[in-house]
Amino acid sequence: MAASSQTPLRGRQAEARRNDERILEAALEVFTADGRAPMSAVAERAGVGQASLYRRYPSKHALLSRVCERGMTRMREAAQAAIAAVDDPWDALAGFLRWYLESGTPRLAGLLGAFSPQEHLFELAHETNEAIQALVERTGKAGRLRGDITGADMTLIMTQISAIEATDPERAASLKNRYLTLVLQSLALIDAPELPGPAPNAAELERPWREQHRSSKEDT
Repeated sequence: MAASSQTPLRGRQAEARRNDERILEAALEVFTADGRAPMSAVAERAGVGQASLYRRYPSKHALLSRVCERGMTRMREAAQAAIAAVDDPWDALAGFLRWYLESGTPRLAGLLGAFSPQEHLFELAHETNEAIQALVERTGKAGRLRGDITGADMTLIMTQISAIEATDPERAASLKNRYLTLVLQSLALIDAPELPGPAPNAAELERPWREQHRSSKEDT
């Protein structure tokens, strides 16, 4: 969704970039399925040699940190691009949520407990949550979104929909699209009764990661 301003790469640089993308996608798939999986499982899924993998990422912690950094950066940039869009705020929000689900980034929540995140990741996560909240507020001010929804609500909803499984990938994609469409229709009901209980906020989303970080520091 967000456009890249980077100069196109050629030759070996382009191949290295493609290999890196395969590694990061494979790591997200492997470690969200099993946080204790070895690095060799990532190399096998990505179709690269273990030596090549370790040259890029000397440890599992370094690889997981990069996976999270990449995912949150993509989310932040996509949300910011949606905010800057000149088209209808609702279309911008709906487009972002569809990108969010299809990108696979909600699966980052599945990495909780697999590694101890560094401080810069908390800063990036906060910037990402703020961008999503700004997108929600923009849509709400336009009168296109019910007023009791927060950006944290969106993140939790997308995480739940992303977790849907089925007998095959095509069926899973169909179900995810079904429930995202249902959610979008519900979000547009600006005259609906107010939801019960207080809405979540960014601090609640970030708290489990910070607790994991503190726990890891205490163990060292």
